[in-house]
Amino acid sequence: MSIVPVVPSATAVPDGPAPDGPDDAGGPRAASLGGAWRRFLLRRAVGLVINVALLVVITFLIVQLIPGDPAVAIAGENATLAQVEMVRAQLGLDQPVLVQFADYLFGVVRGDFGDSFRFRVPALDVVLAAVPYTLSITIPAVLLLLVLGIACGMAIGVATRGDRRRFLGAAFNVVTGLISSVPVYVQATALVVIFAVWLGALPPAYSQAYDLRQAAILPILSLTLGGACSVARIVRREAAVILEQDYMRTARGWRLPALALYVKHMLPNLLTTALTLSGIILTALLGSALITEAVFAWPGLGGVIVQAIAIDKDYPVIRAAVFVIGLISLVITLVIDVILGIIDPRTLGEERG
Repeated sequence: MSIVPVVPSATAVPDGPAPDGPDDAGGPRAASLGGAWRRFLLRRAVGLVINVALLVVITFLIVQLIPGDPAVAIAGENATLAQVEMVRAQLGLDQPVLVQFADYLFGVVRGDFGDSFRFRVPALDVVLAAVPYTLSITIPAVLLLLVLGIACGMAIGVATRGDRRRFLGAAFNVVTGLISSVPVYVQATALVVIFAVWLGALPPAYSQAYDLRQAAILPILSLTLGGACSVARIVRREAAVILEQDYMRTARGWRLPALALYVKHMLPNLLTTALTLSGIILTALLGSALITEAVFAWPGLGGVIVQAIAIDKDYPVIRAAVFVIGLISLVITLVIDVILGIIDPRTLGEERG
């Protein structure tokens, strides 16, 4: 990861007028930056269109791999063959695959994934009703793990600078490595046993009998712990590199206060890494949240997808859920790329002189 030195503000400026050059406002550098943004946005737009097209194909084909016949699931195990065939015709499952794909494609363009086989309402409505619950635990988890991971990584990086306090560094590596290697569902189960069963301090699962905010604490913690440890390990390595840069040595030589030294001059150079990680982690957490929701009976996308795949064979809901999750991931990645481009224009893919 490239590091952008933040030169302390007290650096002396040579006397005399600054020479004209590409840094002047409206000069060649500004024009080059504008062109870089246009090319960057064009590349991202083309990539987004291609990825959405692939997502449409994948969501159509993925249900073909799911074992079982939705017509049998809907008609019932005791239904006759004629009844099953009638249900299959009503669902359009008796049509050739290409005809089914064409119907699916035109429906997606209109935002129509078909009606749920079980609920008899638009499948997208079923999915969108569950999305807020999933985002209500994933977004706070990402924010919390970034804050904890960056703060812990910076603190350990500063404390162990120059190979100091080797025992602290070794203990940090062991603890964070152990926690980040434990599967999310195991962490979730352990949190339920500790805080709900032994201590009785928090609700063990989602229920209307409990306050929603209290019920969300354990799911958020289970999604935060492993990610925070992973971020802390990476930030610590980045911090060790940054602390040995010349501008940081100069800042320490001026005996700047700790707040100015680490927050003003060190933290900005860690944000590029942190933001890049946030996009990757949030995308991964969307998958982990599906497992966590099953442990805590959380009414999010996890329960919807499990019910649709394992019990109902509800093709429209499965397709709508996978499509929405994929689209959220693509949008998050695009937003993170734009933010990174604002913070560090070199991430736009242009060479800077």
